[in-house]
Amino acid sequence: MNNLVVSNLKHHPGRTAASVIGVAVGVILVVLTVGMVRGMLRDRGERDANIGAEIMLSEQGQNSISPTSLSATLPISLVEEIKKIDGVAAVTGVAQNMELKGDTGLGIRQIDGVDFSSYITVSKVRIVQGEALPEKGDVAIVDESEGTKKNRKLGDFIESMDRKFKIIGVYSPEAGARIKIPLATMQEGLNAQDKCSMILVKCQTPDEQEAIAKRIDAAFPGKFRILFTRDLPELFASGFSGFNVFLNLVAALAAFISILVILLTMYTSVTERTRQIGILKALGASKAAIAWVFEKEALMISGLGVALGLGVSLAVRALLVSKGLKIEMEPKYIIAAILAGLLSGLIGALYPALRAASQDPVDALSYE
Repeated sequence: MNNLVVSNLKHHPGRTAASVIGVAVGVILVVLTVGMVRGMLRDRGERDANIGAEIMLSEQGQNSISPTSLSATLPISLVEEIKKIDGVAAVTGVAQNMELKGDTGLGIRQIDGVDFSSYITVSKVRIVQGEALPEKGDVAIVDESEGTKKNRKLGDFIESMDRKFKIIGVYSPEAGARIKIPLATMQEGLNAQDKCSMILVKCQTPDEQEAIAKRIDAAFPGKFRILFTRDLPELFASGFSGFNVFLNLVAALAAFISILVILLTMYTSVTERTRQIGILKALGASKAAIAWVFEKEALMISGLGVALGLGVSLAVRALLVSKGLKIEMEPKYIIAAILAGLLSGLIGALYPALRAASQDPVDALSYE
Protein backbone atom coordinates (compact mmCIF):
# COMPACT_ATOMS: atom_id res chain seq x y z
CA MET A 1 0.00 0.00 0.00
CA ASN A 2 2.85 2.41 0.78
CA ASN A 3 4.30 1.89 -2.71
CA LEU A 4 0.86 2.62 -4.12
CA VAL A 5 0.70 5.89 -2.17
CA VAL A 6 4.11 7.03 -3.46
CA SER A 7 3.28 5.97 -7.02
CA ASN A 8 0.02 7.91 -6.99
CA LEU A 9 1.80 11.07 -5.85
CA LYS A 10 4.48 10.68 -8.52
CA HIS A 11 1.88 10.06 -11.23
CA HIS A 12 0.80 13.73 -11.08
CA PRO A 13 3.95 15.62 -9.98
CA GLY A 14 2.53 19.02 -10.91
CA ARG A 15 -0.61 18.56 -8.84
CA THR A 16 1.37 17.12 -5.94
CA ALA A 17 3.78 20.07 -6.02
CA ALA A 18 0.90 22.56 -6.10
CA SER A 19 -0.71 20.84 -3.11
CA VAL A 20 2.55 20.84 -1.16
CA ILE A 21 3.00 24.55 -1.88
CA GLY A 22 -0.58 25.24 -0.79
CA VAL A 23 0.05 23.62 2.60
CA ALA A 24 3.42 25.39 2.87
CA VAL A 25 1.75 28.77 2.34
CA GLY A 26 -0.50 28.11 5.33
CA VAL A 27 2.48 27.19 7.52
CA ILE A 28 4.45 30.26 6.39
CA LEU A 29 1.45 32.48 7.07
CA VAL A 30 1.19 31.25 10.66
CA VAL A 31 4.88 31.06 11.55
CA LEU A 32 5.97 34.41 10.08
CA THR A 33 2.87 36.39 11.09
CA VAL A 34 2.96 35.15 14.68
CA GLY A 35 6.74 35.58 14.76
CA MET A 36 6.57 39.16 13.53
CA VAL A 37 3.81 40.15 15.95
CA ARG A 38 5.51 38.46 18.92
CA GLY A 39 8.86 39.94 17.97
CA MET A 40 7.40 43.43 17.67
CA LEU A 41 5.64 43.13 21.03
CA ARG A 42 8.67 41.74 22.84
CA ASP A 43 10.90 44.42 21.36
CA ARG A 44 8.50 47.12 22.50
CA GLY A 45 8.26 45.59 25.98
CA GLU A 46 12.02 45.44 26.34
CA ARG A 47 12.39 49.06 25.23
CA ASP A 48 9.77 50.26 27.72
CA ALA A 49 11.35 48.21 30.50
CA ASN A 50 14.70 49.78 29.58
CA ILE A 51 13.53 53.32 30.34
CA GLY A 52 14.97 53.25 33.87
CA ALA A 53 11.88 54.09 35.89
CA GLU A 54 10.42 51.32 38.04
CA ILE A 55 6.75 52.34 38.00
CA MET A 56 4.48 53.38 35.15
CA LEU A 57 1.17 55.08 35.89
CA SER A 58 -1.73 55.50 33.48
CA GLU A 59 -5.37 56.45 33.96
CA GLN A 60 -7.49 53.63 35.35
CA GLY A 61 -9.84 52.10 32.80
CA GLN A 62 -8.29 53.67 29.73
CA ASN A 63 -8.49 51.38 26.70
CA SER A 64 -5.55 51.11 24.32
CA ILE A 65 -3.94 48.59 21.99
CA SER A 66 -1.06 48.23 24.45
CA PRO A 67 -0.30 49.12 28.09
CA THR A 68 2.00 51.94 27.03
CA SER A 69 0.13 53.45 24.08
CA LEU A 70 -2.30 55.83 25.73
CA SER A 71 -4.34 58.96 25.16
CA ALA A 72 -3.25 62.15 26.90
CA THR A 73 -5.86 62.42 29.68
CA LEU A 74 -3.85 62.71 32.91
CA PRO A 75 -3.31 66.22 34.38
CA ILE A 76 0.42 66.98 34.28
CA SER A 77 0.00 68.62 37.70
CA LEU A 78 -0.11 65.13 39.21
CA VAL A 79 3.65 64.90 38.63
CA GLU A 80 4.38 67.38 41.41
CA GLU A 81 1.96 65.66 43.78
CA ILE A 82 3.52 62.25 43.23
CA LYS A 83 6.99 63.67 43.90
CA LYS A 84 5.92 64.30 47.50
CA ILE A 85 5.25 60.61 48.21
CA ASP A 86 7.80 58.96 50.44
CA GLY A 87 10.37 56.91 48.56
CA VAL A 88 9.89 58.63 45.18
CA ALA A 89 13.16 59.89 43.69
CA ALA A 90 11.97 61.46 40.43
CA VAL A 91 8.82 61.76 38.31
CA THR A 92 8.06 62.80 34.74
CA GLY A 93 5.00 62.93 32.51
CA VAL A 94 4.97 61.56 28.94
CA ALA A 95 2.40 62.33 26.25
CA GLN A 96 2.03 59.91 23.34
CA ASN A 97 0.73 59.96 19.80
CA MET A 98 -0.02 56.70 18.01
CA GLU A 99 -0.27 56.95 14.23
CA LEU A 100 -1.66 54.21 12.01
CA LYS A 101 0.74 55.23 9.30
CA GLY A 102 4.46 54.70 9.24
CA ASP A 103 7.06 56.38 7.08
CA THR A 104 6.25 54.06 4.16
CA GLY A 105 2.50 54.64 4.46
CA LEU A 106 1.93 51.38 6.33
CA GLY A 107 2.28 50.17 9.91
CA ILE A 108 2.10 51.85 13.29
CA ARG A 109 4.37 54.58 14.62
CA GLN A 110 4.42 56.01 18.11
CA ILE A 111 6.00 59.28 19.16
CA ASP A 112 6.61 60.33 22.78
CA GLY A 113 6.35 63.89 24.00
CA VAL A 114 8.76 64.39 26.91
CA ASP A 115 10.01 67.13 29.17
CA PHE A 116 13.63 66.20 28.58
CA SER A 117 15.05 67.86 31.69
CA SER A 118 12.85 65.72 33.96
CA TYR A 119 12.81 62.70 31.64
CA ILE A 120 16.54 62.12 32.05
CA THR A 121 16.14 62.08 35.84
CA VAL A 122 14.00 58.93 35.65
CA SER A 123 15.53 57.31 32.56
CA LYS A 124 18.85 56.06 31.27
CA VAL A 125 18.52 58.14 28.10
CA ARG A 126 21.50 60.26 27.15
CA ILE A 127 22.24 62.30 24.00
CA VAL A 128 25.09 60.72 22.00
CA GLN A 129 24.94 63.00 18.97
CA GLY A 130 23.56 66.48 18.40
CA GLU A 131 21.66 68.28 21.16
CA ALA A 132 18.93 67.64 23.70
CA LEU A 133 15.27 68.53 23.30
CA PRO A 134 14.30 72.07 24.26
CA GLU A 135 11.10 72.80 26.18
CA LYS A 136 9.17 73.38 22.94
CA GLY A 137 9.56 73.62 19.20
CA ASP A 138 9.10 71.46 16.09
CA VAL A 139 12.18 69.36 16.78
CA ALA A 140 12.80 65.70 17.57
CA ILE A 141 15.41 63.25 18.79
CA VAL A 142 15.64 59.60 17.66
CA ASP A 143 17.36 56.54 19.08
CA GLU A 144 20.44 55.05 17.39
CA SER A 145 18.48 52.15 15.90
CA GLU A 146 15.98 54.50 14.27
CA GLY A 147 18.82 56.46 12.75
CA THR A 148 20.58 53.35 11.44
CA LYS A 149 17.62 51.35 10.10
CA LYS A 150 15.82 54.28 8.49
CA ASN A 151 18.93 56.26 7.61
CA ARG A 152 17.79 59.28 9.59
CA LYS A 153 20.41 62.00 10.06
CA LEU A 154 20.65 65.22 12.00
CA GLY A 155 18.77 67.85 10.05
CA ASP A 156 16.29 65.42 8.48
CA PHE A 157 12.57 65.94 9.01
CA ILE A 158 9.85 63.66 10.38
CA GLU A 159 6.22 64.37 9.52
CA SER A 160 3.58 63.92 12.22
CA MET A 161 0.36 65.64 13.27
CA ASP A 162 0.49 67.72 10.04
CA ARG A 163 3.84 69.19 11.13
CA LYS A 164 7.48 68.64 10.28
CA PHE A 165 9.91 67.92 13.09
CA LYS A 166 13.61 68.50 12.53
CA ILE A 167 15.93 65.88 14.01
CA ILE A 168 18.40 67.64 16.30
CA GLY A 169 19.76 64.75 18.34
CA VAL A 170 20.32 61.01 18.67
CA TYR A 171 19.94 59.26 22.01
CA SER A 172 20.91 55.97 23.60
CA PRO A 173 19.95 53.42 24.86
CA GLU A 174 16.70 52.38 23.14
CA ALA A 175 13.88 53.26 25.55
CA GLY A 176 10.19 53.86 24.92
CA ALA A 177 9.17 55.23 21.53
CA ARG A 178 12.01 55.62 19.05
CA ILE A 179 11.05 59.24 18.29
CA LYS A 180 10.68 61.91 20.97
CA ILE A 181 9.54 65.52 20.71
CA PRO A 182 9.05 68.23 23.37
CA LEU A 183 6.11 67.59 25.71
CA ALA A 184 4.67 71.07 25.17
CA THR A 185 4.72 70.57 21.39
CA MET A 186 2.97 67.21 21.73
CA GLN A 187 0.31 68.72 23.98
CA GLU A 188 -0.29 71.47 21.44
CA GLY A 189 -0.50 68.99 18.57
CA LEU A 190 -2.97 66.77 20.44
CA ASN A 191 -4.94 69.75 21.78
CA ALA A 192 -4.26 68.36 25.24
CA GLN A 193 -2.77 71.31 27.09
CA ASP A 194 -1.42 70.43 30.57
CA LYS A 195 -2.13 66.72 29.97
CA CYS A 196 0.00 63.61 29.62
CA SER A 197 -0.56 59.95 28.74
CA MET A 198 1.41 58.33 31.54
CA ILE A 199 3.64 59.17 34.47
CA LEU A 200 7.00 57.49 35.07
CA VAL A 201 8.21 57.12 38.63
CA LYS A 202 11.78 56.37 39.72
CA CYS A 203 12.18 55.04 43.24
CA GLN A 204 14.93 55.98 45.65
CA THR A 205 15.33 52.27 46.36
CA PRO A 206 14.18 49.95 43.54
CA ASP A 207 13.65 47.11 46.03
CA GLU A 208 10.84 49.16 47.61
CA GLN A 209 8.86 49.71 44.41
CA GLU A 210 5.93 47.54 45.56
CA ALA A 211 5.62 49.54 48.78
CA ILE A 212 5.87 52.84 46.89
CA ALA A 213 3.21 51.66 44.43
CA LYS A 214 0.90 50.97 47.39
CA ARG A 215 1.53 54.49 48.73
CA ILE A 216 0.67 56.00 45.35
CA ASP A 217 -2.51 53.94 45.18
CA ALA A 218 -3.43 55.00 48.71
CA ALA A 219 -2.82 58.67 47.91
CA PHE A 220 -4.85 58.47 44.68
CA PRO A 221 -7.39 55.66 45.25
CA GLY A 222 -8.74 54.23 41.99
CA LYS A 223 -6.97 56.89 39.92
CA PHE A 224 -4.12 54.96 38.36
CA ARG A 225 -3.42 51.71 36.64
CA ILE A 226 -0.04 50.79 38.10
CA LEU A 227 2.49 48.75 36.12
CA PHE A 228 6.01 47.74 37.07
CA THR A 229 8.36 48.23 34.12
CA ARG A 230 10.12 44.94 34.97
CA ASP A 231 6.89 43.13 33.97
CA LEU A 232 6.50 44.82 30.58
CA PRO A 233 8.50 42.36 28.41
CA GLU A 234 6.42 39.41 29.58
CA LEU A 235 3.20 41.44 29.40
CA PHE A 236 3.91 42.45 25.82
CA ALA A 237 5.11 38.97 24.84
CA SER A 238 1.86 37.39 26.07
CA GLY A 239 -0.01 39.66 23.68
CA PHE A 240 -3.25 41.61 24.02
CA SER A 241 -6.80 40.78 23.14
CA GLY A 242 -6.74 42.64 19.82
CA PHE A 243 -3.52 41.02 18.66
CA ASN A 244 -4.64 37.59 19.87
CA VAL A 245 -7.87 37.84 17.86
CA PHE A 246 -5.83 38.81 14.80
CA LEU A 247 -3.43 35.88 15.26
CA ASN A 248 -6.33 33.46 15.73
CA LEU A 249 -7.89 34.68 12.49
CA VAL A 250 -4.59 34.22 10.66
CA ALA A 251 -4.25 30.68 12.03
CA ALA A 252 -7.84 29.86 11.05
CA LEU A 253 -7.27 31.24 7.54
CA ALA A 254 -4.08 29.20 7.15
CA ALA A 255 -5.84 26.01 8.29
CA PHE A 256 -8.73 26.69 5.88
CA ILE A 257 -6.30 27.13 2.97
CA SER A 258 -4.60 23.82 3.77
CA ILE A 259 -7.90 21.96 4.18
CA LEU A 260 -9.23 23.35 0.90
CA VAL A 261 -6.07 22.45 -1.01
CA ILE A 262 -6.05 18.87 0.29
CA LEU A 263 -9.81 18.48 -0.25
CA LEU A 264 -9.62 19.54 -3.89
CA THR A 265 -6.53 17.44 -4.55
CA MET A 266 -7.92 14.26 -2.99
CA TYR A 267 -11.39 14.72 -4.49
CA THR A 268 -9.89 14.95 -7.97
CA SER A 269 -7.67 11.97 -7.24
CA VAL A 270 -10.65 9.83 -6.19
CA THR A 271 -12.50 10.64 -9.42
CA GLU A 272 -9.48 9.75 -11.57
CA ARG A 273 -8.80 6.48 -9.73
CA THR A 274 -12.30 5.01 -9.66
CA ARG A 275 -11.22 1.88 -11.55
CA GLN A 276 -8.21 1.46 -9.26
CA ILE A 277 -10.53 1.59 -6.27
CA GLY A 278 -12.71 -1.08 -7.87
CA ILE A 279 -9.69 -3.34 -8.41
CA LEU A 280 -8.60 -2.93 -4.78
CA LYS A 281 -12.07 -3.86 -3.59
CA ALA A 282 -12.19 -6.85 -5.92
CA LEU A 283 -8.89 -8.00 -4.40
CA GLY A 284 -10.46 -7.87 -0.94
CA ALA A 285 -9.33 -4.47 0.35
CA SER A 286 -11.57 -3.23 3.14
CA LYS A 287 -13.24 0.18 3.25
CA ALA A 288 -10.88 1.23 6.03
CA ALA A 289 -7.82 0.16 4.01
CA ILE A 290 -8.94 2.14 0.96
CA ALA A 291 -9.77 5.21 3.01
CA TRP A 292 -6.38 4.98 4.71
CA VAL A 293 -4.60 5.02 1.32
CA PHE A 294 -6.01 8.47 0.62
CA GLU A 295 -5.38 9.66 4.17
CA LYS A 296 -1.73 8.58 3.88
CA GLU A 297 -1.41 10.47 0.62
CA ALA A 298 -2.82 13.56 2.31
CA LEU A 299 -0.46 13.11 5.27
CA MET A 300 2.53 12.81 2.94
CA ILE A 301 1.52 15.97 1.07
CA SER A 302 0.94 17.78 4.36
CA GLY A 303 4.28 16.61 5.76
CA LEU A 304 6.16 17.83 2.69
CA GLY A 305 4.21 21.10 2.82
CA VAL A 306 5.03 21.60 6.51
CA ALA A 307 8.73 20.91 5.88
CA LEU A 308 8.79 23.33 2.93
CA GLY A 309 6.89 25.97 4.89
CA LEU A 310 9.24 25.79 7.87
CA GLY A 311 12.28 25.91 5.61
CA VAL A 312 11.03 29.00 3.78
CA SER A 313 9.99 30.62 7.08
CA LEU A 314 13.47 30.15 8.57
CA ALA A 315 15.12 31.55 5.44
CA VAL A 316 12.82 34.59 5.34
CA ARG A 317 13.31 35.14 9.08
CA ALA A 318 17.09 35.16 8.66
CA LEU A 319 16.76 37.71 5.85
CA LEU A 320 14.41 39.98 7.81
CA VAL A 321 16.49 39.77 10.99
CA SER A 322 19.55 40.85 8.98
CA LYS A 323 17.50 43.92 8.00
CA GLY A 324 16.93 44.81 11.66
CA LEU A 325 13.46 43.31 12.22
CA LYS A 326 12.83 41.18 15.32
CA ILE A 327 10.94 37.95 14.68
CA GLU A 328 10.20 35.52 17.50
CA MET A 329 9.88 31.88 16.42
CA GLU A 330 8.90 30.24 19.69
CA PRO A 331 8.89 26.40 19.74
CA LYS A 332 5.27 26.18 20.86
CA TYR A 333 4.05 28.13 17.83
CA ILE A 334 6.21 26.09 15.46
CA ILE A 335 4.78 22.89 16.96
CA ALA A 336 1.27 24.34 16.62
CA ALA A 337 1.90 25.14 12.94
CA ILE A 338 3.18 21.60 12.31
CA LEU A 339 0.17 20.01 14.00
CA ALA A 340 -2.23 22.34 12.20
CA GLY A 341 -0.67 21.46 8.84
CA LEU A 342 -0.90 17.71 9.44
CA LEU A 343 -4.40 17.83 10.93
CA SER A 344 -5.69 19.98 8.08
CA GLY A 345 -4.41 17.30 5.69
CA LEU A 346 -6.27 14.56 7.54
CA ILE A 347 -9.46 16.62 7.73
CA GLY A 348 -9.26 17.76 4.11
CA ALA A 349 -8.85 14.19 2.86
CA LEU A 350 -11.61 12.79 5.06
CA TYR A 351 -14.55 13.30 2.68
CA PRO A 352 -12.72 12.08 -0.47
CA ALA A 353 -11.42 9.05 1.47
CA LEU A 354 -14.89 8.12 2.69
CA ARG A 355 -16.29 8.66 -0.80
CA ALA A 356 -13.67 6.32 -2.24
CA ALA A 357 -14.28 3.67 0.42
CA SER A 358 -18.06 3.70 -0.14
CA GLN A 359 -17.94 3.10 -3.91
CA ASP A 360 -19.54 -0.07 -5.26
CA PRO A 361 -16.82 -2.35 -6.71
CA VAL A 362 -18.89 -3.36 -9.75
CA ASP A 363 -19.67 0.26 -10.67
CA ALA A 364 -16.06 1.24 -10.01
CA LEU A 365 -14.70 -1.49 -12.32
CA SER A 366 -17.10 -0.51 -15.13
CA TYR A 367 -16.23 3.22 -14.75
CA GLU A 368 -14.80 4.76 -17.95
